[in-house]
Amino acid sequence: MKTQFIILLFSVLTLNVFATGVPSIAFANNKAIIIKSNDWKSNVVEVEIKEATGTIILSETLNIKKSDRKYNLKNLPDGQYTIEIADDLKILKQQFYINKSEVVMSNEVETTYKPFITHIGNNLDVNLMTLGNPSFINITDNNNNIVYADKQDTTAVHKRYDISSLTEGTYTITVGVKGKSFSKDFTK
Repeated sequence: MKTQFIILLFSVLTLNVFATGVPSIAFANNKAIIIKSNDWKSNVVEVEIKEATGTIILSETLNIKKSDRKYNLKNLPDGQYTIEIADDLKILKQQFYINKSEVVMSNEVETTYKPFITHIGNNLDVNLMTLGNPSFINITDNNNNIVYADKQDTTAVHKRYDISSLTEGTYTITVGVKGKSFSKDFTK
């Protein structure tokens, strides 16, 4: 009964998170981007701005609840860039272009959701919104030997793994989706 309540609670929280919509990344003035603080539920977000080659030109942890954050891009050369913003639940990625007089944001915002992993007793629960992208789940021991591997092709992953057969020790669960991987250590 307790397990059913936890799963129900997580499902309600998950629906609330996904129903609130995708935070926006807006541009303002001639050559600036503004991150709107009202669009984020987390207190802290990680921000990265990358050149077209993937080179990171800005990386910072932002206390988002204080106010909107404006990035002045007037000193960057014309070209294609990407801004990536991550909180505890998701990663948003949006391309933008700088030309002589303005910043032009792409209309497409790519969203990658982070997995929610819980370890209680002999159960390891993984919940992940994949949006139909292939995903994988691997459990490795402290010597990096894979003790469990799973691939998923569903819109969401809600899996419970019984880890009672594992020997005592430290393990790592790695969840991958859309070229990103997320890891969490646990002890059996």
